[in-house]
Amino acid sequence: MRSATGVLPGLVSAPRLSARVWLALAAGLGCGVCGYAGLYPRFDEGSLRLIVALTCAPFAAAVVAASLGATNAGRAFGRAVVLSAILGMAVTIIPAAVLTWDKSGQFVPACLFGAFFGMFTGAFYGLPIAVLCAVGHRHLKLGTYESTDRAARVAGVWLFLIALVGLAGTRALDHRALDRETEITEDSPSPLPSMVACLVALGAVVSVVRSSVRLKRRGAWIGRVRVGLEPAYRLRVAEPRDQTEGLPRLSDGTTVVEWYPEEIAETNAGSAYRMTAAGIAVAVVDARPLTA
Repeated sequence: MRSATGVLPGLVSAPRLSARVWLALAAGLGCGVCGYAGLYPRFDEGSLRLIVALTCAPFAAAVVAASLGATNAGRAFGRAVVLSAILGMAVTIIPAAVLTWDKSGQFVPACLFGAFFGMFTGAFYGLPIAVLCAVGHRHLKLGTYESTDRAARVAGVWLFLIALVGLAGTRALDHRALDRETEITEDSPSPLPSMVACLVALGAVVSVVRSSVRLKRRGAWIGRVRVGLEPAYRLRVAEPRDQTEGLPRLSDGTTVVEWYPEEIAETNAGSAYRMTAAGIAVAVVDARPLTA
């Protein structure tokens, strides 16, 4: 199977999502899971957890998207914490409005009260988000196919761990109400938060496996090119005529993958040292073997 260009094999095709999108999606889903699990000051007794989850998920994704624009990993970490604290206050506005919709004059005090706790809760949520930004920053800056898949794997591992935190949290906090006189359990907690956490954790595992397989397959293909097992391709040092700025960057380096039309490949297939016929530079790779 060939890629859209008809030159590179499909197994080394470009990732469909960028590194920034992978990291932002992981942050949004992770915070959504924790919000739905009720991991916040429950002044609403957990009744508004769905609203909290739906609000904090896009905010977390926005924090990551903005923080990754920092010049280095340290600044990305700090920016993520600060933005999380600010947006943590904003998350409390809708719940405050819901809780005070029939209580005139209490909306503003409720917002101030919620903002105080939301700031600290947001900063607390911001710490793992900041770690995600700091780790993923390098992969984002490289901008290669390899670094994008590595960012997807980092995002998947991070999301899996956060989903486990959400699962543990909802199981620990959502206790069943027990009537001491009748010893009858009332208001059994909904299993949905636990189910959502498990589904997100499963999705994270799939993402990690998928990105790891892509890295391994791409590395194996480049290894085959390096030792001459792919007759239509070879590696060589980049030259000015290659215009590498417009080539797909499989990994960070200055070596190009050169493609030979089929008629040239067939002529040279049995030769250990192919003639220097004019090939076409189709990608940029690292001179060293790719590793997963």
